[in-house]
Amino acid sequence: MIEREIAPRLKRLFGQYPFVTVTGPRQSGKTTLCRETFPGLAYVNLEAPDNREFAESDPRGFLARLGEGAILDEIQRVPDLVSYLQVVADEKGRNGLFVLTGGEHFKLSEAIGQSLAGRTGLLHLLPFTLGEREQTGASGTLDEVLYSGFYPRIFDQDIEPRQALGDYFETYVERDVRQLGEIRNVANFRRFIRLCAGRVGQLVNSGSLGSDAGVSHTTVRNWLDLLERSYIAFRLPPFYANLRKRLVKTPKLFFYDVGLAAYLIGIERADQVSSHPLRGPLFENMVVVEALKHRFNRGRSSNLSFFRDSRGLECDLLLKTAAGFGAVEIKSGATIASDFFVSLDSVARAVPDITLKAVVYGGAERQSRSAGEVVPFDDLHGFLDRCEADPEMTVFVEDRLAPAPSQGDMDTVDNVYRKHIRPTIDALDGSLKHRLASLFASFGWNDFVKPSSGGGVSGSALDTGSWERTKIQYVAKPGFSLSNERPLTLGKEYRLTNYSGARNRDFSIVVSLAWTLDSEGFSRAATINKTMLAKLDRHVRYAEVDTRSARIDSTVSAIENGVKDEIERLSGTR
Repeated sequence: MIEREIAPRLKRLFGQYPFVTVTGPRQSGKTTLCRETFPGLAYVNLEAPDNREFAESDPRGFLARLGEGAILDEIQRVPDLVSYLQVVADEKGRNGLFVLTGGEHFKLSEAIGQSLAGRTGLLHLLPFTLGEREQTGASGTLDEVLYSGFYPRIFDQDIEPRQALGDYFETYVERDVRQLGEIRNVANFRRFIRLCAGRVGQLVNSGSLGSDAGVSHTTVRNWLDLLERSYIAFRLPPFYANLRKRLVKTPKLFFYDVGLAAYLIGIERADQVSSHPLRGPLFENMVVVEALKHRFNRGRSSNLSFFRDSRGLECDLLLKTAAGFGAVEIKSGATIASDFFVSLDSVARAVPDITLKAVVYGGAERQSRSAGEVVPFDDLHGFLDRCEADPEMTVFVEDRLAPAPSQGDMDTVDNVYRKHIRPTIDALDGSLKHRLASLFASFGWNDFVKPSSGGGVSGSALDTGSWERTKIQYVAKPGFSLSNERPLTLGKEYRLTNYSGARNRDFSIVVSLAWTLDSEGFSRAATINKTMLAKLDRHVRYAEVDTRSARIDSTVSAIENGVKDEIERLSGTR
């Protein structure tokens, strides 16, 4: 079983809407996709005369029989049923009811636009992608791909492509076109389609097409509309912007399946492709449609165009991304030439916001050059993923970047450090080191900084010579500001280890002095062996930093006395 790339999107939309409508060409795999994705739903094919007659004559009874939902295949055969589906959805008031499929999407669009607007998710399923085709085990050589195309039935049933595509064309002309009732001269229409296939990748020239097909300009336009509505061919729009250049405004013509185009121009075997004069346009057709499938399979509309100006400067494919445009040149040859990038460079100068340049070619080697990316055709899917993922990732990261640190708060931290923290530490260093430290075998210290962003750093972070580096590396982080929720703590810990004085007993003392800065001011606290020295608790508002003293002497004195009391207690000399 081939899991279609569109399946995850179909599942998601089914949970978000009462209906999901899947349109696409005949034999693109719509029925198989829906039945395999939702095996628990009832299935009704409205091509069957009895089902169609029941739905037309008694729509309420028909829908009542389906219970909690169903897959309704070929819904365009009973367009009036859509109005009754709307009533059912409104009555049940929940999502995940019906999956609707149809091939002639212009009939569906009319019915949906009138009754299901806002109630249905819309998806377009085209034939296999290159990746899906590869899963079938079919030959992946370029000429085989261009010859056989991508219709699933060819690979599911192992049918000779020439036979399958011929049958497909006959069914389309004899059944679909006649059902539409818009073609009076079927022979002329057949010739017209073959003439279109011979013009894949070219600008649409209604005059030339009409002359060769023996029909008027108006008929050409109507027939092109018909080919688009029935998912046979489509027109790729030209890039157009308010540039000071004369840009071509005529679309280019492509077929939804390159294999059908190859069949219509008379290719009967894969080995005829390599020498065929239209091999290049066929390859371009395949690449453009692959890019279109990539969009549709993610539930997105087409963002594709091409560039050409009046001087002949051209880019085969422009992909709109979140960051700008990707410019793609398409070459069917297996060898890369440096001049492939010449036109891309010129287009990049002419079109604003070209953020990516690439050549998709018929070879197998992936390269990254200074001029752009070189992409093998069988890695096109990955390249298209990156075209969308790279800008999306950039936007994702940019949206989540924290703002720059508050300069005002950084200045406040610096002021508190210089006028209160550093002078107090200098005085306490001298007192403990040169007096009380002599009673212990070893004396050490450790600065600590616990920023609002979490974590911390120790060492000599609060030394005068280290302070600027400490601020940059550990305080001035993106998004830093002084707040009550995530305050900033600066302090120092002293370790007097292994008492060696009178009445020698083995104990140690740890002194900690810390300043905690929040949104309004800073608090000072000291502990000796984790016991708070309440007399040193103090809070100073930032507006008072310059006018209130650091009370250095009283701080040092209180800590010295506290350490003395702790020595007496632990040594038993009190």
